[in-house]
Amino acid sequence: MKYTCWGAAKQVTGSMHLLELESGYTILVDCGIDYEDKSNKEINANFSFEAKDVDVLILTHAHIDHSGNIPNLVKQGFKGEIICTEPTAYLLEKLWVDSVNIQNNSSKRKKAVKLYGFHEVKKANEQILTLGFYKDFKLNNDVSFSFYEAGHIIGAASVRLEIKEGNTTKVIGFTGDLGNPGAKLIVEAKPMPDLYVLITETTYGNRKHREQRSAEEVLIEHVTKTCIDQEGRLIIPAFSVGRTQSVLFTLKKLFNEGKLPPIRVFADSPLALASSNIHNKFAHYLNDEAIAASKNDRNLFDFKSLHLVEDESDLEDMEMHRDSCIIVSSAGMLEGGRIQHHISDHVQNPLCTILIAGFCSPGTLGAQLLEGRSSIRIKGNDKYVFAKILQTDVFSAHPDVDALNTYFESSNNANLKNIFFVHGEEAAMFDLRDTLSPDLGSKVVVPGRGDVWEL
Repeated sequence: MKYTCWGAAKQVTGSMHLLELESGYTILVDCGIDYEDKSNKEINANFSFEAKDVDVLILTHAHIDHSGNIPNLVKQGFKGEIICTEPTAYLLEKLWVDSVNIQNNSSKRKKAVKLYGFHEVKKANEQILTLGFYKDFKLNNDVSFSFYEAGHIIGAASVRLEIKEGNTTKVIGFTGDLGNPGAKLIVEAKPMPDLYVLITETTYGNRKHREQRSAEEVLIEHVTKTCIDQEGRLIIPAFSVGRTQSVLFTLKKLFNEGKLPPIRVFADSPLALASSNIHNKFAHYLNDEAIAASKNDRNLFDFKSLHLVEDESDLEDMEMHRDSCIIVSSAGMLEGGRIQHHISDHVQNPLCTILIAGFCSPGTLGAQLLEGRSSIRIKGNDKYVFAKILQTDVFSAHPDVDALNTYFESSNNANLKNIFFVHGEEAAMFDLRDTLSPDLGSKVVVPGRGDVWEL
């Protein structure tokens, strides 16, 4: 069989992996939007293979850099099943509609390439088939697979494929995005057994998570310094799916336990609100702490100080609020979404703290702020940066280098031939390889985009 890495090669976004079997059967794992190759405006519009030739698409999780180009694949002729977990399917409907709205707005402003519309989203939704964890699913007489819990976000899965060619059966594993051990809400990632090849994310391949304190301790510190000591505003950019829920879950715990005064918390992201409802619906997919909390309160995220920004009236109420407050808004890397409105309004406010709660890809607005730039360009205007720009990895949804090493050691076996490093910065991949044991390090391959490997 042949493996081609068509996305997230030596970069973090745009995951897309093609397996072509000797029989002609073709499997695509993930089909995401590439946010990093800004030199090629057509990178997301055109596929380097025929969409109609793909027999099945297996999706690890709902994040747009893994799922966002699926409606475009359907538009270009893919008619097979899109297989994912049930929470992922519920999230996809919301994320794809949001993606269309963003594309519509972008195309009006910049004449940007529009990948797909609501019609393709509807067709893609009709092709979805859901599958639970640890259940073998037979694709044909020679291929079966199962989902393993990956952590990362609700419903996220690793994919373990058993493929028979001739008299040999080979097990190919795709991690998708793994979760950070001990993270809020999400379960621990489960390694896949008996692998012949592992294709794995490496997002934090050369980093250790710096924060040793709990999420509660970190939020208490930043809320106290910004909102209490100087009566300022704490703005937390957070992805709508996963990170926002972790932040709100932690804030709810702190407010309910009386560890924070009744400061207003504005949650300004329609997509995040929809995602929170899906988390409540599928709370049994979450970790033990979240499941226990859901038994006492069916809404994991609602609390007295929380104000949801759902319509124009709520938006006006938030903008008229002059006291200290916390604003949680998307997107996490500050590339589009409601967060740009808040950054534009407050980046020049020295009493404001912008707390970036995760990884920011190179070139994104979030990365520019973290570089310490004295000014940024946002919404067509140049703004000086007077706000405090801070970062925490306590809400990270990815494992660091130590956790990746532990995962790889758990995945190692006598039959493991290769480990393909994807979904990470190139330097981080080689740094990660050098931290592995000689046995594992010798098996590492770092593919470029379009590289083909015989497995």
